[in-house]
Amino acid sequence: LPVRYIRDYIKRDYKLRDCCYICSSNKKLELHHLYSVSELFNRWLDENKIRSIDSEEQILTYRVQFAKDCAELLANEHLYTLCDIHHKRLHSIYGQTYSNSMAPKIKNWLKLQREKNGN
Repeated sequence: LPVRYIRDYIKRDYKLRDCCYICSSNKKLELHHLYSVSELFNRWLDENKIRSIDSEEQILTYRVQFAKDCAELLANEHLYTLCDIHHKRLHSIYGQTYSNSMAPKIKNWLKLQREKNGN
């Protein structure tokens, strides 16, 4: 539940590019976070010793500070616009969710796929 509120809040700063990073398609575009928002938020909760969220009001307050504290990892430079085909392919290889420690490997995979497509 809380992560939906987080994503809704941080989306306001995102810029969907007009084509897939890999193949330049402009059909069925989706955003891919290089770093898992869920994992970042759970780590942030631990670091701030927040054990439970009991109300919508709390999450609305926490998300502002979370977005500030994690701004660097949530920035547009770590956000990729992918067509649904390449987005699904990425997740079929690395899983629907993956550890943020995988981010450099995934960034490299994205770059290699782009080069294979001549972009």
